[in-house]
Amino acid sequence: MVLSFEDSLESSPQYRTALKLIERDLEDTENQLKTLHNLLLTREEQFKALQETNALINRQLELFMAKSAEPLRGSLKVYTNALQHWHESNDRHIEQIHMVLLEPLADFIQTDFKKMELRKQQYHIALTEQQKCCEEYAACKADDLPRLHITASSLYDANYNLNRLSARYLLNLKTFFKRKDIFLTSQLSELITTYLSHHQLGSNIATEVESQRDKLTKILIEEKKCVDDQYSGLREELRKCVARHERLQTMKLLNLQLYDLNLSDEATKTAQKLNEFTNVEEISPASPPKQLKGYLWVGEKSPLIGYSWIRMWCFIQDSYLVMQSTEKGEQKVRLSLSQVKSGCVNVARAFCFTLFTPSKTLIIQAESSQERESWMMLIHKSIANAISKHSEPPLKSRNNDNKVVNSNRSEVILPLSVLKELHELPGNAICADCDKKKPTWASLNLGVLICIECSGVHRGLGVHFSQVRSLTLDALTDEQVDMLKTVGNTAANMVYESEMTVQKKSFKSHEERKKFIKEKYTELTYTSEDYKNILIESRSSGTQRTIMALPQQKKKTEA
Repeated sequence: MVLSFEDSLESSPQYRTALKLIERDLEDTENQLKTLHNLLLTREEQFKALQETNALINRQLELFMAKSAEPLRGSLKVYTNALQHWHESNDRHIEQIHMVLLEPLADFIQTDFKKMELRKQQYHIALTEQQKCCEEYAACKADDLPRLHITASSLYDANYNLNRLSARYLLNLKTFFKRKDIFLTSQLSELITTYLSHHQLGSNIATEVESQRDKLTKILIEEKKCVDDQYSGLREELRKCVARHERLQTMKLLNLQLYDLNLSDEATKTAQKLNEFTNVEEISPASPPKQLKGYLWVGEKSPLIGYSWIRMWCFIQDSYLVMQSTEKGEQKVRLSLSQVKSGCVNVARAFCFTLFTPSKTLIIQAESSQERESWMMLIHKSIANAISKHSEPPLKSRNNDNKVVNSNRSEVILPLSVLKELHELPGNAICADCDKKKPTWASLNLGVLICIECSGVHRGLGVHFSQVRSLTLDALTDEQVDMLKTVGNTAANMVYESEMTVQKKSFKSHEERKKFIKEKYTELTYTSEDYKNILIESRSSGTQRTIMALPQQKKKTEA
């Protein structure tokens, strides 16, 4: 993943994961160079020990030569002189290796890596401080305006500091590995020359190496110049990128002061800061963007500890609300089966809205009322678009397998395997309203399976209460099948029959069946008060999807 300054300033989970990989690569490189340095030190000590051994050998040969006869003594003198010259050459070779590689390598490890470690520490300290400020700001109560102002200012300063350190840290990372490669290549070139000179591999090889070394020197000079030019260009890109984000953060603070905190004096001071940003692309917050992305606080209620909150990176993609965090990974919410509502019950945090999903209810907190409205408008639009994709009447045709399919959208007549899977769900083996076995009809919005006799009564209730389809004759979308799999007869009856004291039996007449189903679904006669209030509210808002979350909530509460 190629990281940009925009990525560093947004600080998304993908960026942090990629940054961890780069930091791990940096640590591996440091460990490798330290290992190389230790091996060279070991080799130097071994070489010195060998030199001491050679010196002892020379002294023993000189003693032996002194006792030898003159003719032999002359020959031994030649050998001892050669060994002495070789010994002196080895000493020079050790010194050259130390100067060419050991000292520069130790200096590189102690200096350059220490600088990178300092940048890393500064960045992570700033990141920790920013996260702490985010938590303090998010934890402020909606009616505590002074506290909101103090924490908002602290958050602005923390974001400002983090943006600068994060971008500068990335800038140093981008150029560090290039400098490392240039350094190692340069020093290894010097080391090769030293070895070749020491062992005298021949004039042809020496000439070729020298010519290659000259070429390499020119290449290194050019590469250094390119790095310097690249550094200048990156610094200018960094300046513009940081300025854009600082302007955006300043405008967000201005909107918070104007519309949420009613601090006109502070807003005037903040507005004056906008004039400090020059040559920066204009950013207009007048209308919500077509695509939002950013951090939101997501709260999920637990029966034992209340709401647990986590800060997640959120965006909308293909009719899904995608939420990402390093702790919980990625979570997706299908918006076509969800409902959004402003505000929340029993939550004191500011700028919250509620998202009802098939499996749970989420409380989502933005940084300001304007950001909250932008997210709600975008989610409403995504829900409407997702529903409209499945609102047109199907145009049926036959595919190559002679299966009935919908040419406008992904609707198919259910295969027997799926029908069997639906019947195997809890309570789906019999009709949701009577004791008929293997029901082949369904109420899509209620998520239940019913028999053909009860389906006629359901049709009479109206589509705003029950949307009836045949499981063997009608084509269904994937979302409709998922709805049936998500709810089921047992879960639905936990709501609609939560106050029912007797088991339902076979009906003696059609009127008796009609009376029971009407009481159950339209009058909510057998529904407990807590469920009934939620059902009535969901009907008034034009959707009944929140019913899907109720059985799961009840199971968690009972557990």
